[in-house]
Amino acid sequence: METIEERVERLEYYNRLTVQSINLRTYPFYTLVMEKHLTEAEVEDVLSLCNELHRRFTAQTENGYVQYLPLLLHFAGMLNSKLKPRETIEALRLQGIHPELMDKLYELARRYE
Repeated sequence: METIEERVERLEYYNRLTVQSINLRTYPFYTLVMEKHLTEAEVEDVLSLCNELHRRFTAQTENGYVQYLPLLLHFAGMLNSKLKPRETIEALRLQGIHPELMDKLYELARRYE
């Protein structure tokens, strides 16, 4: 009978094979998640943060607001400590998650480096 440790080792091996067999450039955010060892709850927190900021961004854009630096600061301040803001923004942007918001945050992040 297989032990739990053996089962975990086998599943980790299968996971490594899966990661090696897909085009990671298509899923840069998921690649970052795996590299940084984020849990499902941590990923949900990041995506929830993105959803919240997207709602704010949309409302501000509709109201003619043009200063988005507070959104970038909020993102950076609330982001999981395992992640770097610019790297995460770029991965989300390239994966197509809230592209308009991520384009704006990416532009701001580059400007204030």
